[in-house]
Amino acid sequence: MGHGLRFVQVAGAVGLVALLLGVAGPAFADGGESISTYDTRIDVHADGSMKVTETIAYDFGANRRHGIFRYIPDRFPHDDRHVRTYPVDGVSVARDDKPEQFVQFAAGDNLEIQIGDPDNGNVTGKHTYVIAYTVRGAVNAFSDHEELYWNAVGSGWTVPIAAATAEVTGPSPVQKVGCYTGPAGSTDPCASATSNGTGSAFAQTGLGDGKDLTTVVSFPAGSIANPGPILERREDLGSAFRVAPVTVGGGAGLALVGSAVALVAAWRFGRDRRYVGQLPGLTPGYGESAVEERKPLIGRPPDVVEFGPPDKIRPGQVGTLIDEKADVVDVTATIVDFAVRRHLLIKEIGERKDWELVRQLPLRRGSLLYERTLYAALFRHRDSVTLSTLKRTFAADLARVRRDLYLDMVQQGWYRRSPRQTRFTARLVAGGILLAAVGVTVGLAFLGLGLVGAGLVVAALVLLVVAGTFPARTGKGSAALARLRGFRLYIATAEAEQIKFQERVQIFSEFLPYAIVFGLADRWAGIFSKIGAFDAGAGVGPGVSPLYWYTGSYAFTAGSFSASMHGFTSSAGAAVSASAATPSSSGSSGFDGAGFSGGGGGGGGGGSW
Repeated sequence: MGHGLRFVQVAGAVGLVALLLGVAGPAFADGGESISTYDTRIDVHADGSMKVTETIAYDFGANRRHGIFRYIPDRFPHDDRHVRTYPVDGVSVARDDKPEQFVQFAAGDNLEIQIGDPDNGNVTGKHTYVIAYTVRGAVNAFSDHEELYWNAVGSGWTVPIAAATAEVTGPSPVQKVGCYTGPAGSTDPCASATSNGTGSAFAQTGLGDGKDLTTVVSFPAGSIANPGPILERREDLGSAFRVAPVTVGGGAGLALVGSAVALVAAWRFGRDRRYVGQLPGLTPGYGESAVEERKPLIGRPPDVVEFGPPDKIRPGQVGTLIDEKADVVDVTATIVDFAVRRHLLIKEIGERKDWELVRQLPLRRGSLLYERTLYAALFRHRDSVTLSTLKRTFAADLARVRRDLYLDMVQQGWYRRSPRQTRFTARLVAGGILLAAVGVTVGLAFLGLGLVGAGLVVAALVLLVVAGTFPARTGKGSAALARLRGFRLYIATAEAEQIKFQERVQIFSEFLPYAIVFGLADRWAGIFSKIGAFDAGAGVGPGVSPLYWYTGSYAFTAGSFSASMHGFTSSAGAAVSASAATPSSSGSSGFDGAGFSGGGGGGGGGGSW
């Protein structure tokens, strides 16, 4: 087996790599492996093709391996009828300046390159790999420019990358450059992005761990002869879903019957319960019957105003009980509630560009589990933390807080099972039925009866949609919900003259976290501005915050505080939640604010084997 080995025994290679890397994707490399430098050179040619040369300084540490592997995405969804392809050919590999053995093969939407000798597992220490290949169809054409939007270093590498550079040259002067780094969807700029004549250069440190280095380079319109995209038409399944009276009638009948079954299941298992013979909001007293029944599907008694949170229910509990979901807003409202209860102080930094949370009084004995989890996560080994810091570290903590909120719903007796667990189980069953329906549809499609099976798929989809309604409150939960609706009605309709002057700031602060959960924070601030709670006459001096739990370096007014609180809750929500955009390659531009890390062609990743 020599350097020129390509598709020899591909089936065997696929099986070997599947065992080594796992069916779902590449296995993580053993500890101690890393890439010190990853240098990519891209030469864009006038005929629309480009030569890519990757120089990878790979350190296996003390591990003994066969070599490394590299996978390159060469197919991306484009639209409903087409797939965009990036044909890759002319692959060559060298290790330490000598030709190296490799095997390449198609694996789904990627080109896999397995580098090394399967009979030699003694590669260890530091080695430099050079992988070169040619790509076609990577340049995008626009009315005023041609553009290469390319992931020079993909997010799929299983080892840390200390430093990465990329150079892009073209057949004509570079007009504009852009560069993004971070997880897929990030708009953070790279450490360096420059251009000079027909070339451009980019640099970034600290890659790996799901982070891309994505480059964008534009050239004058017409400078490249055959820009992309190269599109392949998806297979036409029209014949498999033949339209005829028997297929349309059969599919419609199955869809109607199956959907009716799904709705009946939702009615039976997903309806809230209520106490028989009790007024809404009341629970049976000592010696009274606690028999429950399903609530009617249509109609409910009018809400009765509550002038405060019933039974000392906390804001995080309110949001979770109302919509059956432990949302990010429930967590951010709890942070504000901590401040109101003097457990922390919220301080603006730099005119609302960031906020600092400063530890104050410890949580009292008897605090709820999710509150203890959240407070410990905020101030673990520290006395203060900024929202910008939480944005980088809080994802795992958020999952634990939400788990404890769901557990609290059961401990309070408002649900018999965790709403999340109920939804998961229902959706799992619905998903299994949907997969079975799809399998039946595929089988029928070979007979031209795909539309009949499509009726089963529609019914399964209806079940999947209504599966989210399967969490059902107990009679106790429904009673608490009725009182919470009354409290929301108070916050939504209270007028300034109804609130005692001497209690204005206290009531504003105590009820603000609930107003945040109800989506009424702006209105709540507006009501209190009418009675002077934010004026100099409130007793704290002109422009100074009358709130003991919130400080800022600005002229304090109702309007400024409302804007500040909106900014805080938005920033806090972004900080404690974790999200990632799904990369695609539809041919859109990477400039004018539309670019992001992982948004171009190329990318992928690799590791050792």
